[in-house]
Amino acid sequence: MLVLVILEFLLEYVVARNYGLGVVFLTPLALLLTDLAAPGPAGELVQDRALGSLLGVTVALLCALLVVHDQAALRAERALTACSEASEAAERVLTAGDGALFPHARTRLAAAVVELREADDAAAGELWPAEIDPTELADAEQRAYGLLERLAPGPTR
Repeated sequence: MLVLVILEFLLEYVVARNYGLGVVFLTPLALLLTDLAAPGPAGELVQDRALGSLLGVTVALLCALLVVHDQAALRAERALTACSEASEAAERVLTAGDGALFPHARTRLAAAVVELREADDAAAGELWPAEIDPTELADAEQRAYGLLERLAPGPTR
C-alpha cells in the first residue's frame, strides 16, 4: 500500500512538469491497482499492458501518417521568398535614399523576417521537413536584420 502512495505522489508531482516521465510512474501504479482489484499472475498483467501500449502506439502512428501535410514546409518556403523580396525592396529604398519610404520598407521587412522565423520554427516540428537550406535561411535572416539596422530612424543610420 505504501508503494501505491509513493507512486501516486511521484506521478502527480512529475506529470505536471514532464508528461513522458510521468508515464514511467503511471504504468507500475496501474498494474498494482489492477492487481489489488483482481489479483492475478503478474506476467499476464504485464503482457496485457504491453499489448495495449503497442496497439496504442500503432494506432497513433497510423493517425499521424494519415493527417501529415506539408503546410508548414510550404509556409516556410513562402516566408523565405517574401523575406528575400522585402530585403530587395528595402535595398532599393536605401539606394534611392528616399527617407519618406524608410518606415514602410522597415515595417514590411520586419514583418517578413518575423514570419520567416515563425514559419521555420513551425516547420522544424513537422514529420516531413521543409526543403530549405539552413544556410540560405540564416543568410536571408542576417541580410534582413542588417537592412533593418540601416533603415532604423535616428543617428545610427
